[in-house]
Amino acid sequence: MTSLILSVIACFFLGSFGYVIVQFWARPIFKYRSIRKRVIRNLVDYLNSFNQEDKGENFHGIINRRAEEMRRYTMELTECFNSSLPAWYKMLLRGRGEFPEEIANHLMDLYNTRNNNHARNRMEKIRQVFKV
Repeated sequence: MTSLILSVIACFFLGSFGYVIVQFWARPIFKYRSIRKRVIRNLVDYLNSFNQEDKGENFHGIINRRAEEMRRYTMELTECFNSSLPAWYKMLLRGRGEFPEEIANHLMDLYNTRNNNHARNRMEKIRQVFKV
């Protein structure tokens, strides 16, 4: 009977520990990584939209829509980094040379850029900071 009680207590503590690890470490890290991937994918789409042959009325609509998506992802990336990532993972990112605050600043500058050459220059800076 005592071994059963000890097993139940051990399982309870292991389950509680696993819950804390998943809830406060794994989920925020996976969320940050998925947002980061979406930002990178959106950057590629945004720059490709500048290369369209047809630069008529629809061109500015596409650029504006992509810029709005980029702005939303930038806010999500910044919010995720500042509020939910564990401190040790933030230090790991900084050790790798990835600074989400700096990325957010470059993304906002890119959001406000409408010139193709300026957008490409901003994109290169973002690639260097993102280590892509």
